[in-house]
Amino acid sequence: MLFPSPRYGAEALVKLIESVDAEVMLTPEVPIPVVEGVLSKRSMKTLQIPGVEQLLKSAAEPYPYNKTFQEHSKEPLICLHTSGTTGFPKPILWTHEWANSAGRSMNLDAPPGYDLQEELLYSRKEGRGRRIMLLFPPFHASGVIGMVLFPLTIGGTVIYPPTWTTPEAGVEGALKALDVIAARDGGVATDCVALVPPLFEYLGKSPEAIRRISQRTRQVGWGGGSVSRAAGESVAAQMSILNSMASTELSIWPTIRPSGTDLSQTAYWEYTTFHPASNIRFDPVSTSTDGTTLYEAVMIRNNGTEHDGYVQPIFSIFPDAKERRLGDLFTQHPRNPEQWKHYGRADDLLVFLTNEKFFPTAAEQRIASHYGVAEVVMVGTRRPVASLIVRLEDGVQVSDIWGLVEDVNKDSPVYARVGREMILVVEEPFPKTAKGTVQKKALLEMYEKDLDALYAGSS
Repeated sequence: MLFPSPRYGAEALVKLIESVDAEVMLTPEVPIPVVEGVLSKRSMKTLQIPGVEQLLKSAAEPYPYNKTFQEHSKEPLICLHTSGTTGFPKPILWTHEWANSAGRSMNLDAPPGYDLQEELLYSRKEGRGRRIMLLFPPFHASGVIGMVLFPLTIGGTVIYPPTWTTPEAGVEGALKALDVIAARDGGVATDCVALVPPLFEYLGKSPEAIRRISQRTRQVGWGGGSVSRAAGESVAAQMSILNSMASTELSIWPTIRPSGTDLSQTAYWEYTTFHPASNIRFDPVSTSTDGTTLYEAVMIRNNGTEHDGYVQPIFSIFPDAKERRLGDLFTQHPRNPEQWKHYGRADDLLVFLTNEKFFPTAAEQRIASHYGVAEVVMVGTRRPVASLIVRLEDGVQVSDIWGLVEDVNKDSPVYARVGREMILVVEEPFPKTAKGTVQKKALLEMYEKDLDALYAGSS
C-alpha cells in the first residue's frame, strides 16, 4: 500500500501513483480536495475507508498469518516516498526485512561507557515504554515509525494530538491535549513531545508556549530537518532536548551519549554522537571562509558479522550497494571529534552563475529566527547574486528585518550577500513537503517570473 502525502499537487501525486502502478484509491468519507484532481488525471477504483469511531466500535475478525520471517522477509510491507524537496517525490518500498532491521536499530547494545540516546524514549533500564506525543504526519515515514515501530519494538505509547495545518495550530493543539492528559493523570503528561522543524521553530519563538510545555513533558525532540540555533537555545534553556535523526530509508539513526550525561545541560543540544554500528564515514565537501568544514555522511554497509549481525535498514532498499551517500551535511564539534551537528542537505547547495557555491541553511535559519519572519528561502542557483523569498508576519516590513539580514551578510561571502533590493516579499504560505519543510523547487517555479523581474531590476 502506498501512503502519499496529500500536501502535494495532483500532478506530483499522479506521477508517484503511476510509478507503482496503483489501481485502487482509499478515501475517507469526505475526500480531501486533491483526490478530485488526481482522479481527473488517472482513472482509479475508489473505496471508502471506515472512520475512527466506526473502527473503535466494531470488532475485527482475526487475520491468520502463518508465514515465517524467512518466507516473507523480502515481501513489501508499505510504500512511502521521498520528501520531494527538490523535485517530484519518488517511491521507497519498505520490506519486512527493512522493518526488522529498523527495529534492531532501536535496540542495539551501547558500547562501554555509553548509553543509547533512544533509551530516552523507552527507558529499557526501567523496563517500561514511555509516552510520546507525536506531531509527525501519519502518512509520512516518521508517522508510520511512530505508529508501528515504536509500540512493537520499544513498547512506547504514542499519543496523537488533534490534526493541525499551521505551526501555531499544531503547538496550541498539543498544549491543549497535554493539559487534558495532565488533568486526568496529574503531573507530567508525557515523557517526550516530538515535533517537525516548523513546529519547533514556532515553539522557540514563544516563551509562553515553552513555559507551558515544559510543565507537561520531560523533554522535546524534533526530526525531519535542521532547526535554528535561536530556537534550540530558547527551548534548551527551559527543558531537555532529545536530539535524534531519522530518514525514510534508515528509520531512526542509532545514536549514543556518554553514560551519566546531565540531560539538563544546554551546551550540546544540537550535537549527535552516532553508534559505531551506524558505520558512517564523513567526507569533506567544502570549507567556508571562517574555516568551518562541511562533511557529507556516507553509510558503509556492515559485513553482517559484527553487532550481532546487524545490517543497516538502507541496504534492504539498496541491496547491491556497499555504501550509500545519505545527502546529509554535518559540521564537527571543535573540541569533541565524535560529536556532529546536522547542517542541512547536500541538495540545498546554491551554485551561482560564477560557479561559486554556498550552503544557505545557516543564513536562512538566522533570518527565520526573527519574530517578524514567517518563512524564508535563499535563492542563488543560476543567478548572479543571492536573493531572498520571504513571507513576513502581519504588520512587519522589510525595514524591521533588515538589520538582521545585514548581520547575516557580514558572515557570508560577498557573492552570497543579499542586497535590500533583492528581497521578494510574498503573501502565500510556502508549499510544503509531508514533513513540513519547504518544497524549494515548487516555490521557485511559483515565483519564477517575480524573481526574473527582481533580478532584471537590479542589473
